[in-house]
Amino acid sequence: MKRSAWVITAVLVALALVAGWFFGLDARHATALAGAAVAAGIANGLLEAVDVRRAVLPPLPGPALGLADLHALEFSLASSEPGTRAVLEVHRLAVAAAEARPDAPRSDALRAFTARSSPLPLTSRDLRAVLDELEALVLTPGPPPAHRQETP
Repeated sequence: MKRSAWVITAVLVALALVAGWFFGLDARHATALAGAAVAAGIANGLLEAVDVRRAVLPPLPGPALGLADLHALEFSLASSEPGTRAVLEVHRLAVAAAEARPDAPRSDALRAFTARSSPLPLTSRDLRAVLDELEALVLTPGPPPAHRQETP
C-alpha cells in the first residue's frame, strides 16, 4: 500500500477512537469500530492500487435559452442601440449558420461580421440587415445531400 493509504487508515482509526470515546462505547464495541476503520483503510489502499480504465464522460451540452434569456435578447434588439448581449448572440448564430452552410452566398458585411472572433459594435440598422440576411441564409434550401454507399 502507498503511504497515502496508510495515512487515510490512520485517520479512520483515529476517528473511530474519538467516536468511541464521544459516544461512550464499551471496549468491545470501540475495538470493533477501530477494526472496521482498519479494514476500510486497507480496502481503500487496495482499491487505490488497482489500475482500471475509467469512463470518460461526454462534455456537458450548452445551456439552453430560457424565456428570460429570450426576453432580454428581445429587449436588447428592440432598443435604439443594440446591447452587447444582442450583438454577441447574433454573432454566435451567424457563425453557426455560416459554418452549417459554407456554400451559400453571403454579402461582404456578413463575411466581415463572422470573420472576427469578437464582433464590432453594430448600429440597429446594421444588426437588422445582418438578421435579415441570416434569415434568408437559413431559409434558402441547401444542396441535396450526396448519397454515398459505403463498401465493406
